[in-house]
Amino acid sequence: MSELINEILDSISRGFHPLTIVSNPDGFLAHEDVIQELKRESPTDVVVGSDIQLRVHYELNLRRNPEKSAIYILSTGDMLPDISTKANNVRFKIAELFPNFVDKETISRQSLDILSKLYNKHIQGIVTAQRLKDLIADLTSSCVAEPVKDFGEAIVNLKNIDNPDWSDVATIRRISELFIKVVDNDRYDEIAETIDNLNFEFQHYLDNTYWNSINANPYLKPRCVNGIVSHIRDNYQPGQKVALVVVDGMAFWQYGVLRTALEDLHISPTEEDWTYSWIPSITCLSRQAIFAGKHPTIDYTQSPNNERLAWQSQWQTGFPQYFYDNGDEPLHISNDCKRLALVTVALDEKMHSSTSYVELLALTKIWAKSFATRFVQLKEAGFDIILTTDHGNVLAKGWRPFTPTEKAHLYGKASRGHRHAIFMQKDASDQFVSDLGYSIQYLHKQSWFAIRDNHSFASTGKVEITHGGSHLFECMIPFIKF
Repeated sequence: MSELINEILDSISRGFHPLTIVSNPDGFLAHEDVIQELKRESPTDVVVGSDIQLRVHYELNLRRNPEKSAIYILSTGDMLPDISTKANNVRFKIAELFPNFVDKETISRQSLDILSKLYNKHIQGIVTAQRLKDLIADLTSSCVAEPVKDFGEAIVNLKNIDNPDWSDVATIRRISELFIKVVDNDRYDEIAETIDNLNFEFQHYLDNTYWNSINANPYLKPRCVNGIVSHIRDNYQPGQKVALVVVDGMAFWQYGVLRTALEDLHISPTEEDWTYSWIPSITCLSRQAIFAGKHPTIDYTQSPNNERLAWQSQWQTGFPQYFYDNGDEPLHISNDCKRLALVTVALDEKMHSSTSYVELLALTKIWAKSFATRFVQLKEAGFDIILTTDHGNVLAKGWRPFTPTEKAHLYGKASRGHRHAIFMQKDASDQFVSDLGYSIQYLHKQSWFAIRDNHSFASTGKVEITHGGSHLFECMIPFIKF
């Protein structure tokens, strides 16, 4: 057990009550990696949920079995007195375990991994905001694995990845680094099966976490793209300059290419993490979710103007600006702007024009060197930068196209892609899935359908790079701060 997890358990489980109810204003205890560690190390059940979810758990478990004990971590709402008066009620903030650190908000935004390492240092004396920033930068860089020497080593290392911790950004970062090394040497075929196996494991993780993520408190980090705007609102003062950069169609490994280009310009990330794309992982849903800050709707019309209106409506002050990046011209940023959004589709266009990872990697390198200059301009203008995307991409192989009958039941233009389908009625969706049987791996929910593996609804054998499904390269997307 880590020192920090041990201290957290001590803080929230004091007393001899069989039931402890923990309110957690900063949302740290609801973070996926924290929950997993608490459940693994706590001698009693740890249950995280809303007041309603915890009420149901109490009625089904504790009321009927008074000898049982549990720790309830309340994500939203307040427990009614009939339960709370029988419990040990605790209020917990992670910053309380770092009393000598001045910048409490920055502490509350860090991952369990970073805070555990920080806690283990047992730092004495007052820690200023700048010193904390330097410490985090050192710890973040130390998390990056040693670079591989050649593609042969990369292939071996990829195949040796076992029981990956998907909640830890270091996992997808390591996969991306090794992936780039192999593809750069045109040896993807040697790791294709390994990527398939990793994706198969990821789908189990997705099934257990995605549905909670789309409703999770985004204060600590947005678990899905619909929480990004709220995260900005909760973590940045109105007077701070914040730029949200959305690179359409950027897989996490492509962020690795961009990061190299940025480091050449002496720009390095201060925080690296990942978040979920909306699923189906298509622009009209996922980018809509980013700018609307809520669950997207299928009847939305995707356009830069609608994104601009949505972005401006989020901010009552700060002169919000929205830019749709179509070239190399400098951004005309107002001196009064405190909330800036920049969307670029250049990489998405390169992705859709590619038929191999080798080709896409080469195009990504060219794009990254050019686009990195945007960061220079934003930094010189005094902006903190948040980088993300609406979805990633995956190399897919045609399985079969939609039939005319299937097309007739689809919602509209945005409802039919090569890796997803959205039906007008649930009955049609259910029939579609029934007809498919077990021929491909898929995710089916209500009236929509998304492919999990690397197949696509294209002509049999057609190879393309596309998106819309739930593959780890499509929906495990970067959420990076600079």
